[in-house]
Amino acid sequence: MRKVLNKVLAGIMSATLVASLAIGMNFTQEVKADETPVELPMWSFEQGGDYTLNGGQYEGGNGNMGLITSVTLPGETLSGWHGMGSQESINEAKTATQQANQFSINIQQTGWDCQWGQNPTRINPWSIQAHLNKIPVIPGHIYKVSFKAHSSTAKWAYVAFGTDMEGTPAPYGEGNVPEGDNAIIQITPADKDFSYTFTNWVSADTINMDLMLGAFGADYDYDGTLISSYIDGYSQQSSWSGTVDVKDFQVMDLGLDPEFVEQPTPPPVPTVKPTVKPTVKPTVKPTVTPKTKKFAKVKKLRVKNNKKRTIKITWKKVAKAKKYTVKVGKKTYTAKKPKLTVKKLKKGKKYTVKVRAKAANGYKAGPWAKKKIKIKK
Repeated sequence: MRKVLNKVLAGIMSATLVASLAIGMNFTQEVKADETPVELPMWSFEQGGDYTLNGGQYEGGNGNMGLITSVTLPGETLSGWHGMGSQESINEAKTATQQANQFSINIQQTGWDCQWGQNPTRINPWSIQAHLNKIPVIPGHIYKVSFKAHSSTAKWAYVAFGTDMEGTPAPYGEGNVPEGDNAIIQITPADKDFSYTFTNWVSADTINMDLMLGAFGADYDYDGTLISSYIDGYSQQSSWSGTVDVKDFQVMDLGLDPEFVEQPTPPPVPTVKPTVKPTVKPTVKPTVTPKTKKFAKVKKLRVKNNKKRTIKITWKKVAKAKKYTVKVGKKTYTAKKPKLTVKKLKKGKKYTVKVRAKAANGYKAGPWAKKKIKIKK
């Protein structure tokens, strides 16, 4: 089964999440820009799942009942959620009336976990969700989304970003993983910090952020990475209940990404034709600014650990590219040839290796290619 979670979410989440950010999740550490807070929209919360109508009453389909008791925000409480047995649809959403950078959601239950015995595997459709829609952003700017969270008992969750722009890949698609925490997170009774940094390469006007708190179970995450690499033994959380608290939520504008090339605005077309035609034709044609192209994605990326604490990285040359940006964990390197050797790594540690063609000669940097490796030698 390949990218199961991606397929399931595509069928159950809003179009905003499915047509999600291809916002090139790379962050240039040398950028030193003043952080400007972005004004947050209103939070909305959603409960739902698989339900069956029986004799005029709604029952949980296979026990998949995602139910909320209440959501508390500064100055207001969202209550009155429909529970099991209601003749109203239990799939419902409520939106706050005031802006807030924190909330506490009281979950009655999340429903069942992944049904591993079936073919194809059935996955809980993330029946408990917190949405922050239409966050205003500027083309080419770097953004950092951060928050603190804790829960009454340990809870696995999933973070996704999206935009209303059509034709963009799903969250974390095309090898674009944001700096900071993984899309899969574990919220614990102790406060933990989470952050995501990315560049608005697609020139979106707004982005969306979704925190999904349904029962967790799948083979692969949105980026195609095995969930077992994050969740040891696929920890089961069927019918999880309790509270999840989020605070200090903020979106910071870190300024323009130096690698972003904005297309020039064409001059306005005159509405009135000149009354006098020129008697002499111009001998020099006006210059036309060429369109900015983007390098192709790196192919045939290979990472090998053949020597002690050392990896050898190779990939296929990208046409017209002279240099490449290589990231190993949190360190960034520049390579002139399609190969690189990195030494002094930690034995037993897992590293994420990412490679892309570097912006140059009128071309924008290409999308990241990515591999994960564990240092065994």
